[in-house]
Amino acid sequence: MIKVLVADDHPVFREGLASLLQRYPEFKVVGQVANGNEAIAKAKQSQPDVIIMDICMPGGNGVAATMALQRILPQVKVVMFTVSDKDNDLFDAIKAGARGYLLKSVDLEELVESVKLVADGEAIISPSMASRLLNEFRQDKERAGKDPGHLSRRETEVLQLVAEGTNTKQIAELLYISETTVKTHLRSILQKLHARNRAEAVALAANKGLLNR
Repeated sequence: MIKVLVADDHPVFREGLASLLQRYPEFKVVGQVANGNEAIAKAKQSQPDVIIMDICMPGGNGVAATMALQRILPQVKVVMFTVSDKDNDLFDAIKAGARGYLLKSVDLEELVESVKLVADGEAIISPSMASRLLNEFRQDKERAGKDPGHLSRRETEVLQLVAEGTNTKQIAELLYISETTVKTHLRSILQKLHARNRAEAVALAANKGLLNR
């Protein structure tokens, strides 16, 4: 029997889904919660096999809850069940550790089969979203293959000033650009150098000879 926890902030939908799942002998609904924080607490108590989780919920969203569950209850598998077909929501959910991403437009039988597969260790994504995920992975691979030292002249100037200890406001004044533009350049620099922060970006650029010592 597969123990299932349902997390959704709409009570009518949540209760209706739980009631429908209870009709299947292979499922046991061990709880219903209204947000991500409640899902974490209930999961600790009931130890479900699968959590059917919405993404956008006040009081704790599904992505943050999934990330937390991966740390404290890694055996619990999460299926995102949402109306959101936004690329960022899909990517964030998968990166957080969700094993499934289904749109609420699927029929009940498809949801049931998907939950069974996820409980068995498979990963399930709505077909309309799967191609987007594959495309993102392809782009990540292409970005990783590019020369990480290819900074524009302006980006190099910004990073040089960062290396000299200049803050964002001072950089903007020295280069006669807005602070927003400086921040945009910095985000681009971090992405191109695959750096987590400014200090790491400076170190990587210096090692590649891109900065004046």
